[in-house]
Amino acid sequence: MTPVASARGYSSSKTSGVVERAWSYMHRHYVDEWAREAMARDCCWEGITFLNYVLSSYPDASWTGGVFSEDERKTMLDFSFRHWRAHSPYLKAYLALTLERASRRDDARLVFDSVMDSAKTDVDLGTYWAPEDRAWLWYNDTIETHAFALRTLAELQPKDERREGLVQWLFLNKKLNHWKSTRATAEVLYALAYYLRGEGALGATDTVEVTVGRREPTRFVFAPDTSPDRQQQLVLVGDELDPATDSKVVAEKQGPGLAFASATWHFSTERMPESGSGDLLSVTRTFFRRVDRPEGPALVPLEDDSTLRPGDEVEVQLSLRARHAAEYVHLRDPRAAGLEPVSQISKHKWDLGIAWYEEVRDSGNNFFFEQLPAGEYTFKYRLRVAMAGAFRVGPATAQSMYAPEFAAYSAGAVLRVTPAE
Repeated sequence: MTPVASARGYSSSKTSGVVERAWSYMHRHYVDEWAREAMARDCCWEGITFLNYVLSSYPDASWTGGVFSEDERKTMLDFSFRHWRAHSPYLKAYLALTLERASRRDDARLVFDSVMDSAKTDVDLGTYWAPEDRAWLWYNDTIETHAFALRTLAELQPKDERREGLVQWLFLNKKLNHWKSTRATAEVLYALAYYLRGEGALGATDTVEVTVGRREPTRFVFAPDTSPDRQQQLVLVGDELDPATDSKVVAEKQGPGLAFASATWHFSTERMPESGSGDLLSVTRTFFRRVDRPEGPALVPLEDDSTLRPGDEVEVQLSLRARHAAEYVHLRDPRAAGLEPVSQISKHKWDLGIAWYEEVRDSGNNFFFEQLPAGEYTFKYRLRVAMAGAFRVGPATAQSMYAPEFAAYSAGAVLRVTPAE
């Protein structure tokens, strides 16, 4: 059985006979297997918790033909509550709502408070939980867990400020990743609709005013009965920009609910960046000269005033940090003109718990990631110094390929190679 939009709080006519027959089957399955096997062995509470939650979503027992008695419902709820500490956050949310609807409010808050106490809240990332170790299990799914936590919070604690953080995390995750099931998408849409209804923002017209620097505000209107124009953006180009004032962007929304806006600089310069920059992504690059010593090979950091000689071997280390899990990320590292790659083979690689495709080109090395979990990763490759001179190296860049506003770059560098003696 799959979670569906609850009938609770809505007026709808029943589909004659279909619902009753389905619940009649579920009752036989419960009596023959779960009541006899799971409860007898004191295990497998996941399905029972979910089953009882679905039952609680109907307005009254007539919807299910009354096949589950009150004693059976109470036995199921007591069994799930006895094991509530072993439940995943997703199942705890199911259990909390079921307890609330059974008028066990203190138990419901005990269970759900344990869920929210383990959540993290960040101004950039919103409110979220670390992914479960076995996220492939239906009751550990990351997207569904966050969506249903929003749904539960909106019903149990509708004024909790963390509800906006959950909305923020869900939309941020959608920009950087794709959701792998229609069930997850449906769960998010239902949770958002319930949240917007509680905020008084469902079906409301939103107005956002954007002020850049000292310019007059630009107004954007989002009506519920029209599709948003893809060109709902303010673009300043070329000579219109004044970096001293236009770097300040203020977006103000009128009305309830949330609005999401992004401000992005696109620029080109011949000046080497002295330091790196990034938000959810960041990248740093370090150069080492590889030397042979009696005790074995060693790496000597190249400082700004260090020099190389033709024939020297240089190791490049790229440290890529992702504060949020992302998919389809491109990391590009340009190569100094006087150096050549030691390995010229492009291939897939697996290390550090992730996989990527590393492409070796004349201009530099490219790294393509289909999946990049949150964390910090270091990638290494070697170059051979081929000729003398002073060579400028552009910054290494990292960017989400489908959400290009999430990008980062490292500092630039100058490599100096003196002629061989």
